[in-house]
Amino acid sequence: MRVTAAIALAGLLACAAPVLAQEAETDVAAFQRLRAEAVAAANADDLATAEQKLAEADARIPNHPGLMLMRARLAAAAGRPADAVALAQRYADTGLSMNLGGDPALAALAEQPGFAALEAAVEANRTPAGADRLTLLAAIPGGGLVESVARDEARGRWLVAQVRGRTIVALDDAGAVAPFLAGAELSGVLGLVMDAPAGVLWAATAPVPPAVNGLAEGVPRPGPALLKIDAASGRVLARYPAPADNGSLGDVALGPDGTVYAAGGDLFQLRPGGEALEVLLPSGPMRSPQGMALTPDGAALIVADYSSGIWRVDRASGAAVRLSAPSNASLIGIDGLICDGRVLYALQNGTAPQRVLRLTPDPDWSRIEAVEVLAANLPEIVEPTTGLVHNGELVFVSRSQWSDFDREGALTTPEPDPALISRLRLD
Repeated sequence: MRVTAAIALAGLLACAAPVLAQEAETDVAAFQRLRAEAVAAANADDLATAEQKLAEADARIPNHPGLMLMRARLAAAAGRPADAVALAQRYADTGLSMNLGGDPALAALAEQPGFAALEAAVEANRTPAGADRLTLLAAIPGGGLVESVARDEARGRWLVAQVRGRTIVALDDAGAVAPFLAGAELSGVLGLVMDAPAGVLWAATAPVPPAVNGLAEGVPRPGPALLKIDAASGRVLARYPAPADNGSLGDVALGPDGTVYAAGGDLFQLRPGGEALEVLLPSGPMRSPQGMALTPDGAALIVADYSSGIWRVDRASGAAVRLSAPSNASLIGIDGLICDGRVLYALQNGTAPQRVLRLTPDPDWSRIEAVEVLAANLPEIVEPTTGLVHNGELVFVSRSQWSDFDREGALTTPEPDPALISRLRLD
């Protein structure tokens, strides 16, 4: 599920809500605090303090796209154009693009040495990639808002979760859509994962804005829950609610022993035979956990935190550590995370451009050694969310329709383009 963590600048820097420092401050909390302090300092015309605070925040969570541009703009405002160009170049070196001409602070650097290289890098980052290996699996019309897809191999079909539609539909290999989920669901359906040996589909549900916007007054709005669904009939076998103080459940993953993991404010687990969700990792280290994948040895979960990067979470203890990555990698804004036993595939929708990445870990799965762009700047990739590897292809929701809804969940596009499920060849 996409979570927006925007860092906006109006003029130089926009106002931001203050974040209080806490004991044993996490990197995410420190980042938010330092960024807010930088904004306050900049608004008070104390640019030196603002720059210092942003540099400290950058050290906590490296290569945050918004922060890199904030630092470049501040350097320009402080009368250090060479530093501003270097900081903007660092942003471009991560493969991200920006509107140079539409940014007054950066466009004013046009006569500076190094600006031509910056322009060239930004232009290169707009080049389409992956079109030769991307094909369409299915287009799903309407405004159901597709979040995830799972494969029901036993019945030769795909199962597709819809948020606004508040259901799961079946999709055959010819693209025909049929009902699947038995009974009405009053929450949006988000993450899916198939437990084929058990004949069970696991689904995360939550009353997110697109799902409940427009519901009549008095209609019950159940809280987030993990559903156990019979894969053959679509009948809900059990419902495992999340704690009342947890606002959402999104992505799900399946452990080799049958443990099911669900990402919300906390990371939850449901052990085989368990009767309730348990907290594996409380919220705090990660602000917005999204996609999850198991390491090949099954010892840990690799988790994409939308606001801070890629984490490794020990399945036994819940201990979490953020994985280091190459110096030119920006791993913020990742939604889906998929593992094929050798590498990770990341669906990044919180950046420009939105991308499909291949992340190569070290042998111990303790850091990311290489980042490769597999697809970017393609019209089929708009708010990509989740997927899976199937027969040598990455099958994923490439156009989810999240961009067709506002923050309150209202449809902003009268006739949205169909949601798309695409296949990306991985050879």
